[in-house]
Amino acid sequence: MHSKVLHEMVFQRKYLLPLLHYETYFINDPYDVAIYTLCKHKLYMDKSFKASAERIFDRILKDIKPSPAEVQDTTYRANSLMDIMGKIVPKDVELRIVGSISRGTNLKGDADIDIFMLFSKAYKKDRLVKLGLEYGKKAARLAKGTCEIKYAEHPYIRLYLKSAGLKADIVPASKIAEIGEMATTVDRTPFHTEFINSNLSDRQRDEVRVLKYFLKVHHIYGAEVKTGGFSGYLCELLIHQYGSLAKLLESASSFKQPLILDPLFKKEITDGERQKKFASNFVVVDPVDANRNVAAGVSTESLTRFMIISRQFVSKPSISLFYREKFASPQAHQLLSKFIKESGLETFIITATVPEKSEDVIFPQLRKVAGNIGDHLRKKGFDIYFNLPFVRGKSGIILLMAPRQRLTSRVLKGPSVFVADASRHFAMGHQKALGFFVSESAIHALEKAKHPTIVSALEDLPANMRFHKDINLRKSKVIHNRIPKEMEFDAYCELLKKITI
Repeated sequence: MHSKVLHEMVFQRKYLLPLLHYETYFINDPYDVAIYTLCKHKLYMDKSFKASAERIFDRILKDIKPSPAEVQDTTYRANSLMDIMGKIVPKDVELRIVGSISRGTNLKGDADIDIFMLFSKAYKKDRLVKLGLEYGKKAARLAKGTCEIKYAEHPYIRLYLKSAGLKADIVPASKIAEIGEMATTVDRTPFHTEFINSNLSDRQRDEVRVLKYFLKVHHIYGAEVKTGGFSGYLCELLIHQYGSLAKLLESASSFKQPLILDPLFKKEITDGERQKKFASNFVVVDPVDANRNVAAGVSTESLTRFMIISRQFVSKPSISLFYREKFASPQAHQLLSKFIKESGLETFIITATVPEKSEDVIFPQLRKVAGNIGDHLRKKGFDIYFNLPFVRGKSGIILLMAPRQRLTSRVLKGPSVFVADASRHFAMGHQKALGFFVSESAIHALEKAKHPTIVSALEDLPANMRFHKDINLRKSKVIHNRIPKEMEFDAYCELLKKITI
């Protein structure tokens, strides 16, 4: 019998559970024997994979889990900051440490501290934010550190203690008893900490660390707009949902969309209304706020990359997937040059002037401009293999990589021949065409290429691409087939994110 049919029988007839205890059953049906053999093999493979995976996870943990000394040092510094804050804020403001260190899921050397100032509801938002910034700045002075104002839904203080190699976010929020009282999105953060601390075992916390590291190595960890990856809280919820990292990776290797997960009840939702509500194909419902999709920031590319690396690990568990060679390599110059030479691709760099704003503000604009430029070049008849925008200091940089191309003519696709007026207008609008032809019922025009090269087409960018909100390309020039030394490392890292899975 075909194995696919047997698999279907296993799940349709629900033979798996009774056959686990086959000693109490008398199996004489040949179908039952075949199904039992299949189940027994699957159980063996499941146990084998789980054992191999856990051995690898335990090995990884030795490198990524904070040592007891590091935990003690972080705890001491966090308590010291709490003592300083306690002398600054009024008695009706509660101080609370949240984030990964409070949940025991932080990575080695990544002991950032998140301190929330929980103001009573008597404080209006504007007053709360103003006082929060004042208290944060004062704490920085008393701690002999430096600080800057960062922005989420509202401003907060990021404090740097360079002597300790530590940073702390000091965030004002409203103290609420239930989600319905929430005034700002950060108000629910303490509830996240309470949920995770109540639901994850010590082993699961360690596996969250391994998952974070796995995603980080593959450049899909982090909720920043630029990354479009998995947040720390999402990692925690996924481990809670599936029970273990091994089960998560097995499931992720065969994810189907739409995928709607409800970690509160540890179930997958097939309700189409939920998908419509969140307007997303990947939804992880926040267990403390049913109106929020924790996975909203995960890009399709990040999700599919996670599926691919999960398949690789499940098919052949290997520690090499956690220690990728060449990432963040000091030999970026040689490796980038080698790739360009072997691929035969040409490079084109456009540099934009950008204001001193958060990368979360600048990068989405830069990515949009880069996308518009890519579309502009494709309409001119050019193929673009890689379009890599990144921010470096006060510059927004767009790196394009394309095969060598020199056009003498190009094809413009027109409307369907069955739409008479549209076809006629298309022909009238391209009277200088070398000729017209039909392909797949659409009329096409063959024209002489106005721009024979990509450099020529880039120099003729439309005005709306020269300046877009904070992205100024008006004085930029195209750097062709040369990557400035100061950009090599960033260019190399951005390229690796695209080509390495």
